[in-house]
Formats: sequence, C-alpha cells, structure tokens
Amino acid sequence: MSRVAFIVNPIAGGGRALRGWRALRPHLPAQGTFDQYLTRSPGEAVRLAEMAARQNYDAVVPVGGDGTIQEVVNGLLGVGLGGSRYMGPAMGMLPLGRGNDFARTFDLRGQLSDMWLRQWRSLKGLHRQIDVGRQICAGRTSYFINMCGAGFDADVAATANRLPRRLGGALPYLCGIFLRFIALSSKALKIHMSDVVPVEGCPHRAWHTITTTQGDDGRTDIRVQQRFLLVLAGVGRFLGGGMMLLPHAEPRDGYLDVMLAGPVGRIRLLRVLRSSFAGEHIREPEVAYFRARSLSVIGTADTNIHADGDYVGTGSVKIDGLSRILPVLF
Repeated sequence: MSRVAFIVNPIAGGGRALRGWRALRPHLPAQGTFDQYLTRSPGEAVRLAEMAARQNYDAVVPVGGDGTIQEVVNGLLGVGLGGSRYMGPAMGMLPLGRGNDFARTFDLRGQLSDMWLRQWRSLKGLHRQIDVGRQICAGRTSYFINMCGAGFDADVAATANRLPRRLGGALPYLCGIFLRFIALSSKALKIHMSDVVPVEGCPHRAWHTITTTQGDDGRTDIRVQQRFLLVLAGVGRFLGGGMMLLPHAEPRDGYLDVMLAGPVGRIRLLRVLRSSFAGEHIREPEVAYFRARSLSVIGTADTNIHADGDYVGTGSVKIDGLSRILPVLF
C-alpha cells in the first residue's frame, strides 16, 4: 500500500487548485493511502513537505502553482538531501496555478484524472530523476525548480513583494511589471560561469567584456562584466506565464542554461519579450545564451535576486545545479 501526501494550496489559481483536488479525490485508487494537507500561509508547504519526508511517505504531490511546487521541493530537499544523495519521497505534481510554467517544460497537461493516473502508475514503477537548482544569496541557501536570476525580472519580483498582499492573485506581479517597465534600468554586474559548453545554434555574442579561459582539464570558464537588463540561469524553460526564456534547457542534463540580456530601451524590450514566447529572443543581438555547471553574479547593493519569480535578496548570488537529484512521477 503506497502512501501519498497531497499538499494543496487552496487559493492557487484563484481557487482552481482546491476545486480540482475536490473533484479528483473521490476517484483516487483504493490500493493506496492518500492524505490531504491544506496550506494556510506562504511557506507552509515547506513545513508540510518536511513533515511528509520525515513520516516516510512514498510520494509528495503539490497541488497548486509554481510557488507551491517550489516550496515542496525546498521542504523535501531540506530533509532528504545528505551530501550529494537524496533519500526522501518522490514528487508528483498537479499543476493548478495561474502560470504553471514548471509543468510546461514537461508538457504536463490534459484531464486531471488522466494526469494523476499516469503518475500513480509511475509510483508503482520506475521514477525519473530531474535536476534542481540551488542558490546562495545573503548567506541563505535555497532551491529552485525553474530559474534564478538578477535584473529586470528580479526587480519585478521585488516590487510585487512590497505591494499589499490583499491585492491577491496575479495583480501584484502585473503591477510590478508595469512599474518596473516605467522605471526601466540596467545593472552593472560581474558574471563568472564555470565549465561552459556550447549550445547548438547559440553563438557567443562578441561583447568586448567577455573573457574566455580554458583550464588544463579542458573545462572552459567565461567571465563578463558590463551592464545587463537581466541574467537568468535555470533547469526549466518557461517563466512569467509562458515565456520560453531558456528554450534549450533540459532538466536532466546536469547543466544550467544561462541567458544574458544587455541593456535595451522600452520599445525594444517589448519586441524581445514578445519573441520570448516562442524562444526566438535568443537570436536578438542583445542576448547571449550559454550552458554551464555553475555561475556567480556579483552585483551592487541594489541588485535584486529572485528564484522562480520570488524575491530572495539583494547583492550577489551563487548558483549551481544538483544533477538528477529529485525522483519525480511525471
């Protein structure tokens, strides 16, 4: 008898997550034990996932949006990760938030009952294992499932974080985009990427500030220092409700995909953002695209940092990936 913990965010997707869970629950198979845990405040999914890991559930399934999934990942790894090995439960996913960007990378869609049936069968068979990103900012370590970065999108996250929570839903994020678009600016950043490998069809831009070095072990490091609109590193492909910002990302290859975007004006930014929904922005001359094992971003005191769209701090950040660390059912 498999034991599964469902961690449900009742307000995700404007209540869609709770409605979907209530519709699915009567149809869960009789051959398992299924426990429901509802979140009541931001961060509670972390604590619930920690509890589920300690109680030796076979799987933990977040029911909600990308924020709920990220919290569950942080809870599971916080308890189950020892050194370079993870010994905790597998993770499923019922993406019922507003953006569901993480699920897009895996093309996870369709009827909720069919989605869960496929994951239930996976629980009884072999699990896939996926990469998870790790970031260290302001002395605090946390994990991300999609992307971490600095610049415009981090400014949006920081602005949204300061708005009243009573606005609810996607409104704080949309207000953040509008306010940061009006006050558009670039950041002076120092970036160091380690163990860089080429990405087919993505030539390095000939920015005069790029320095490439190759060690005796054959590994390539890249350093670049200039003003940037944004810097992103991740294991997933989508962010911001469907923008394919890292179109070549493969969440099982052990690498971070990295996108650097130089300064642009407001009209130019609109064009780049529009092309990002198809992943075509990486062809623009202001954009460079790499694949690396790790990177560090050194910014000034007013440089905002985000992980999966959530503001995590300011200044500098170190980012790396944990290769095929998390067993998943999807």
